Amino acid sequence: MTRPSIFGAQRFRDDDGSADPELASRLAAYSQGEAGDRQVLAALGASRLLVPVVAVAGEVERDAAGRTREKTSDIALPLMIGKDGRRGVLAFTSVAAARAWREDARPVPVTAVEACQAALEEDADAVVVDVAGPVTYAVQGRFLTTLAEHGTVPAPKEDPQVLAVIYRVTHNEFGIGRVRVHDSERADIGIRLELDRRDDESLRRVAERLSAQLAPMLPGGVELSAVVRASRGD
Repeated sequence: MTRPSIFGAQRFRDDDGSADPELASRLAAYSQGEAGDRQVLAALGASRLLVPVVAVAGEVERDAAGRTREKTSDIALPLMIGKDGRRGVLAFTSVAAARAWREDARPVPVTAVEACQAALEEDADAVVVDVAGPVTYAVQGRFLTTLAEHGTVPAPKEDPQVLAVIYRVTHNEFGIGRVRVHDSERADIGIRLELDRRDDESLRRVAERLSAQLAPMLPGGVELSAVVRASRGD
């Protein structure tokens, strides 16, 4: 258990302890495979979460008879440790979800951004939301860092890391005249290649590299299309 540095309920005086409806809806859709990480994180970034705290002994003193007693006490943030040794900060969308984990949980409201910042401060690997249900979700990896540092996760077509990969894969590939990125209903991002001439081997190579390098960032996949640009003489 480690000491947090972010707690305080002054900004949440009207909070009734229920889950944010939009976040609950996104999590439910995620559990059914109908929403991806970015849809969940868009709602999560604007939400209040509840983190459990426990009291731990601070300074201890000994009386004349040699008996010890607590002179001061502090609050601590429990960390969940997985079988693989990875550590997670627990957070809940509602009081009910917190009590499903532990009936005696003492939930304290924080923003989702603050919860992610606390996880980084404590060298945790994730913020684990609603570990006892109704839908468990882990904010981890680059999403944890991005949400903690920027307060939001950018759309794929605006994500500097995604765009850097696309540029790195395509800019030296002979025959690609222009690359356009766009929204896609079938994948996390759409990429349209405008070719000076058709080269099936080059297209296969680009498609494989884009798929492999973007997979960790875009689990929903890439919709890749290509067209041959008309020459000026046509």
